[in-house]
Amino acid sequence: MTEATTVLKVLRPDAVLVAERSALVRAPRATRAGARLTVIQNGKPRARELLGGIAGRLVEQFGIVSYEVFSKSSASTVITDTEAAEIAASCDVVLTGLGDCAGCSACSLQDAVLMERHGRPATVVISEPFTGLIASFSQKLGAPGYPVTVVPHPVASRSGEDLAALATRAATGVAGQILASVRG
Repeated sequence: MTEATTVLKVLRPDAVLVAERSALVRAPRATRAGARLTVIQNGKPRARELLGGIAGRLVEQFGIVSYEVFSKSSASTVITDTEAAEIAASCDVVLTGLGDCAGCSACSLQDAVLMERHGRPATVVISEPFTGLIASFSQKLGAPGYPVTVVPHPVASRSGEDLAALATRAATGVAGQILASVRG
C-alpha cells in the first residue's frame, strides 16, 4: 500500500514584498477632470461588480472620463512592475481591490503602492475586518497611513441592489483619495 502525500502551498503576501520598502512619495493629486481610470480587480467574488459600480459613479459624478478593468490572474498575486508600467501608461488614476481577506487585501495594497511609485494616484477598497492589517502592512511598505476605502464585510453575499448602494457610498471616498479637487 502506497501512502498518499498531500502538499500544501502557503501564500504569504507579506513574505516577499513586490513594492519597495523605501518611503512612499504619493503621486500628486491634481485636478483630474477628464482623467482615465484603471480598475485593478483581483477576481474575488463580486469584486468586479462593486469596483465597476464605483468606477461608474466616478464617471457620472466626479469628472472621470472613462475607465477600463485590468483583471489579475489571482487575488493572491501582486501585479508585476512591467504590468504597473503598462497600466500607468494608459491611465491617470487607479482603483484596486477587492480586499476581503488578509492575503488579497495585502496584495491589493501592494498594487496601489506600485501604481503610486509609477506616478499614478491610487487607492484600494477593502472590507472592514482588514483595516488593522492594512494599517500595519502599509507601514512595512513604507506607506504609513495609506488611505483606503472601507466597505462592510462580507461583499460576496450581497445582492446587486446592495452592491449598487455600496458603490454609490464608496465613490465619494475613492474620489477624495485619487482626485485633488474632491474632499472625501
